[in-house]
Amino acid sequence: MESATSNGKTAKKSSESCRNMHPNPGFKTSLPLSELNSNFNGTELKTKLSNAFRNDKSFSESDCEGGGGPVLHNEPFLCCHLPKFLSSDDFLQNLKDELLNLEFFEKNNDLYKFHQTNDLKKVKTPYIASLRSFLYGTFREWLQEITGLKLNTTVNMNCARYDYTDVLLCHDDQLEGRQIAYILYLVPPWKEDDGGALDLIGCNDDDEPSKVVRSIYPEWNSFVFFKVSPKSFHQVGEILTEDKTRLSVSGWFYGEPVEYPLKTVRPQPELLPPVFIEEDMLYDWLNPEYLDPESQMEIRLRFEEDSELELVGFLNEDKYKEVAKALRGASIEWGSQGPLNKRNFEMAKMSALPQIVKDCMEFLRSEALFLILSNLTGLRLHELAEVEDSSDEDLEGNSEPKSKKSKQDKHKSKSKDEHVDAKCFSEIRRWNHGSYTLLHDNDKELSDYALDVILFLNCEDWQNEYGGYVSYIAKDEDEELLTVYPQANALALVFRDKETLRFVKHINHRAKASERTSAFHTIWSVFYE
Repeated sequence: MESATSNGKTAKKSSESCRNMHPNPGFKTSLPLSELNSNFNGTELKTKLSNAFRNDKSFSESDCEGGGGPVLHNEPFLCCHLPKFLSSDDFLQNLKDELLNLEFFEKNNDLYKFHQTNDLKKVKTPYIASLRSFLYGTFREWLQEITGLKLNTTVNMNCARYDYTDVLLCHDDQLEGRQIAYILYLVPPWKEDDGGALDLIGCNDDDEPSKVVRSIYPEWNSFVFFKVSPKSFHQVGEILTEDKTRLSVSGWFYGEPVEYPLKTVRPQPELLPPVFIEEDMLYDWLNPEYLDPESQMEIRLRFEEDSELELVGFLNEDKYKEVAKALRGASIEWGSQGPLNKRNFEMAKMSALPQIVKDCMEFLRSEALFLILSNLTGLRLHELAEVEDSSDEDLEGNSEPKSKKSKQDKHKSKSKDEHVDAKCFSEIRRWNHGSYTLLHDNDKELSDYALDVILFLNCEDWQNEYGGYVSYIAKDEDEELLTVYPQANALALVFRDKETLRFVKHINHRAKASERTSAFHTIWSVFYE
């Protein structure tokens, strides 16, 4: 839902103001009253709402005192909106004050960026404790009556604070035992232009999330809940206002775990062998610095040490400018790439590219470049590539330097006696406001040792704060191993193993709000030995 289940890559205290505990923990006092709006307790209304929920039907009740009847959506999945949720506005104001006095921690990874408190299940301040008691007591019973689901007493409750450019990307909330997700909004007057909607995302014929079907915008004292399922894909839209905070209390109600069918895994893109090009074409395209043997040796030593580097000014300047201009032109047909729980960017259709772009793609897949990449990295991507023999010894009988040994072990490079069958795939991608990729450890593309080769274009004045950078992390860990920032006409080389994952950070509203064009391009290739 709107809570993070574990810390992201960073966790920073955003308020030093107070602790959760009552100043005198042993002091006994009655809790303030947290009470459901009486509109939702009528027998007839509950029967209608329950029948609709249990039969997967939509429902709306407008004939409630003071307005504010429940609304149940059944597309793209069951989601109920209860406006004017609690009966007392004074209670809500005091609740908000208590929440804002808690410590908030930055949550920032591939999926989200916002601030959040620790779990509220042990907080003893009166209004938070009263809300918790109400939600997991009286209201839990109400939910069971409406939904027909058997919910246990497990408490999961957090407060989330979303400010400008904060976002929570597409996910389905499925973790063991989660049955109902919920949100209580405590926001100032809110407009659609402010962003921050709860977007409900529909699935395509493959049951993959493909587009936003419905958006529910925050509203003071409104409560939203939905049933967690394989199709309950949703997101919190990016906050587009700089002067409002989207504050909410959210969490889950739990029950018996439900087993769902495993989701399909998309096949790896087709791998292609290198192509032959004339020698003149190589010299036309490649910066001559990277043909110099001494430069190649210096680069290789750096790569052996770090397993990554950037080749700045990779293409000859005139060729770079021609390709960059062509990619900005209107003749290229772009198609959106999903599903949204894995990626959101545009990819060029390869069948109708301008000739200069076709030539660039041919150069990047050429035998000549396979050989040059071999010389620069030590990977055996070409039959003619020089390969260090790890059994060789120097004149004193000592084995070769540790850096070369560890590099060979790490890179799993082929020996000089093995047949070379190196291949690659390449895509032209356009990155705009809202583009991203997410971590997925079942991605076929990441299932083997490989060399990522990324050429950046049209990002001359790109700022790191916009997002769009490539982040590499170790599987099952939050620690970032490497960040590759967009740099015009730079070729990024990153060798990764089976335990390394990567994502492209969500491009936020700052990119769109700047004076530059919000899009940049990459020619994204992956090479396999």
